[in-house]
Amino acid sequence: MRFFLIALALFFSVQAWSQQSCKRSSTLFSFDQHIRPRLFTEKLGNHPQFPFLQYVNGITTRALFIKAVKDPQSRKDNKVEFDVFNRLLKDIGFVNGYKDVKAGNVENLFINPGTIGNLGFFNKESNYIYVRLNPAGEGDDGVAAWRLTGPTGCYFYILHTCGNAFFANDPAAGGPGCCKDVTVKVNTDTVNTAAARERPLHLMIRLYQGIIGAGKKRNTYDTAFRLIRSIDTTTLLKDSTGGRKANVYGKGWTEQWVLCRDTVLSLRIPLTTDTTPGDNKIEYTLADTSYIRLTASGKDDCHKKWEIAADGGASFNSIPRFDNTTQHTRTNGAQPVASLAFSRIFNHWFQAGVSAAYMTLSYQDDIPYAGSVPNTYNTVYPGQPIIPVQLFGKATIGGPLGWQANVTLSAGYSFVSGSKIENSGTALAVKPGTKGGPTAGLGMGVAYFFSCKFGLALSTSGQYFDNKASSMTYHLIALPITLGVRFRF
Repeated sequence: MRFFLIALALFFSVQAWSQQSCKRSSTLFSFDQHIRPRLFTEKLGNHPQFPFLQYVNGITTRALFIKAVKDPQSRKDNKVEFDVFNRLLKDIGFVNGYKDVKAGNVENLFINPGTIGNLGFFNKESNYIYVRLNPAGEGDDGVAAWRLTGPTGCYFYILHTCGNAFFANDPAAGGPGCCKDVTVKVNTDTVNTAAARERPLHLMIRLYQGIIGAGKKRNTYDTAFRLIRSIDTTTLLKDSTGGRKANVYGKGWTEQWVLCRDTVLSLRIPLTTDTTPGDNKIEYTLADTSYIRLTASGKDDCHKKWEIAADGGASFNSIPRFDNTTQHTRTNGAQPVASLAFSRIFNHWFQAGVSAAYMTLSYQDDIPYAGSVPNTYNTVYPGQPIIPVQLFGKATIGGPLGWQANVTLSAGYSFVSGSKIENSGTALAVKPGTKGGPTAGLGMGVAYFFSCKFGLALSTSGQYFDNKASSMTYHLIALPITLGVRFRF
């Protein structure tokens, strides 16, 4: 029996519909299927599209939003921008534009970071860029936005910070993004004089996701793959090629699309047939991989190079001991201290720099200096102030965000000014005559960084001073306890 192959076709149809029909004449609602979204990490507000709707201009509630939309002053001060905004309202179903908008059409919500879509900006005229929205400076809940929904269910967003329009192309944000449900329809028809018969079709579909994240080394990336959906099924189809076995082949090809809810994708794949005897089963395999880029967190986010530290508090110092039993010394209590440091951050656990401090060294003794009242204590200031300028190195335990502990070693030279002796508040003619000398310190502290730039710190240290005076050489140790701020950039 002679068989003839009359026709063979295979159609794949993937369709997605929006819930309602929208006009959508603006380019805000159009997505280029052949480009990847640009990662947007800048702060919002550099190019406000609709400034009369910005949060900084007092638009904090739905009532104020509606008031700004219908305020004649908004149309007068922002004529070009308001015309663009009014056309967007008509695109989503408001026949009379801003006049039809009510509070019930406005919803205050947050857009998830990483949402893909078109973001508006104003630079002489309104334009739109295709982005993955992850702006800096927004809160932990996401990107604050107003959602404007028309009478037919169509909508777009106005971002609080910049007053710019945004339309999502991401199903996680409720946008028109890629279709969640995929319907595959296979139509085959082979005509022959022989009676039609059923043949098995083995269909395999594999959908993979590639996750691009930070690598172990700086400025490198790693990619991990996972299978997110698998379809492996066998169905029967009618075939009229007679008793001869046939194998169907399709030419392999790869293409990439961005599919929205209002996109209809129709694929027509040409097939060739081999009617030589062989396996009676037809097999078709489809595999595709989508990639997402993770936003690094923790230490990978903080690549600051410099730190400024400012501290203030109180300092206690040791007192000299005399080699006799007739002269006595005692402490003079806490003295104010302040310091400023500038350092280079080499990595998350080590930094080095230079510091300067303003301190006072003092104690009391009962030596009968000329002019002092007998049997009273004098207050001796070897330095008021004494300014140690030092080089230091600091080792840190902990990440750049949250809690961390540190140990600091320092060494340098101390400059002395204002050395004097007082008795009952009166300065005596006798002076210690203290001179500058070497100094060194060991410090420990804890800090908490609220962000990559800003933190608070509590520190204590032991600071050794070796200073010659007119009648003795001071070997004093100061114990400053300080609280301060840290700023990194």
